[in-house]
Amino acid sequence: MDKTLILLEIIGFIQAPILWFLFKKYGKRNVLGEMIAAAIVGIFWEIATEPLWDYNFKITFYRDVPVGVITGWMIMLTLVPIVSEKLYCLILRKEKLKEKDKRIFFFDIITAIFICLPMEAIGAHFKVWTYNTDILGWDWGIIPFFNLPWELMMGYSLLMLIAPTFVRYWQEEFEK
Repeated sequence: MDKTLILLEIIGFIQAPILWFLFKKYGKRNVLGEMIAAAIVGIFWEIATEPLWDYNFKITFYRDVPVGVITGWMIMLTLVPIVSEKLYCLILRKEKLKEKDKRIFFFDIITAIFICLPMEAIGAHFKVWTYNTDILGWDWGIIPFFNLPWELMMGYSLLMLIAPTFVRYWQEEFEK
């Protein structure tokens, strides 16, 4: 295992506590509930899709699925709903998210493109994982700049139709 992967795995373990601390101290917001809900989505996603990628971290919890990847989901799915709601309020000139307003899905997808795709690109670039392209059969081409298959953006877009909603719904319950 090269030094970059070791460093990235260490970052994987500390990124969630750091995000929680930063939000608690500077954002005056406890994001623990969001992070727990995000971990549930991440664990489900990784177990369900495990054959589609090969991971290269050492510390795993299911087959070759690393703990550090779940903390990545915790970061992404904590940030996406928060940033998405901020954009929603800013662009639609609202004080807060209107309950059951379907327009939030658009903001979730757009926000995910700016948060999730860069994280995915970094992980793929440094070989944290490799895509099992023989199983995936991806052939839509490559997203410019990110150097990722277009199918990944479609997958993230579909996931963002449910994951941020799950996090929003359950965040308070997990903080009790």
